Amino acid sequence: MTKTQTHQEEYILEQSFEALTREGVRSFTVDSLSRNLGMSKKTIYKFFPTKEVLVDKSVGFFLGLIEKKLKHLIATEPNPAIQFVKVMEFIMGHISSVSIERLADLKNRFPRVWKKMEDFRLARREDFYDILSNAQKQGYVRKDVDINVIATLYMNIINSTFQPEFFLKNNLAPSDAIHNFLKMISGGLFTQHGNQYVDQLFIKE
Repeated sequence: MTKTQTHQEEYILEQSFEALTREGVRSFTVDSLSRNLGMSKKTIYKFFPTKEVLVDKSVGFFLGLIEKKLKHLIATEPNPAIQFVKVMEFIMGHISSVSIERLADLKNRFPRVWKKMEDFRLARREDFYDILSNAQKQGYVRKDVDINVIATLYMNIINSTFQPEFFLKNNLAPSDAIHNFLKMISGGLFTQHGNQYVDQLFIKE
C-alpha cells in the first residue's frame, strides 16, 4: 500500500485484480465487483472513476507486489546462482497462473495498461544485471561474456518476443516457452559450477 492509499482502496485493488485474472477484462465489470465485495458502486467510483482507471490501478498494484517479492527473494538469498533460480521459478509460476487469452484481451482493450506491464518487465533488467554480475564475480557465470549486453538482450527478447499473439500463433504455453528459452541461454552463460544450481530449474520435466 502506498502512503496515499487507504486500506479500503487497497482491498478494492486486490479483489479487482483477482477478478480480472479469474474472469478476464471482457467479463470484468464494476457491477460484478461491487456485488462480490458487498460494496456500492458509488464507493468504488469514489476512488476509481472509470473501469480503465480501476484496471490500470489494479495492475499497478499487482506489479508493485511482484517487485517487492522479487526484491525480497534477492535480498534473502546470498548465492546469486540460486537467486537466479528462485527468481525464474517465481516468474514462471506467476506466468502460468494467467491464461494467455486473457492477457491478449488486456493488451487489445487497454494498451496503456499493457505498456505499463512492458515497462515493468524492462525495468527488471537491472535486477537481472545485478544477479548475473555477482554470479560472474563468484565464478558461476563465464568470465568471457559481457553481463551488461546479456542483461539488455535477455529482457528485450523476453519483452518483444513473448507477447500474447506469439503464444497464440505458435500454440505455446508461456511457462513452457520461457522454460526452454532459459535452458537454451543458460548452457552458454553459466559455468559448470553455476549450472549445478541452474539445472534445478530443469529437473521437474
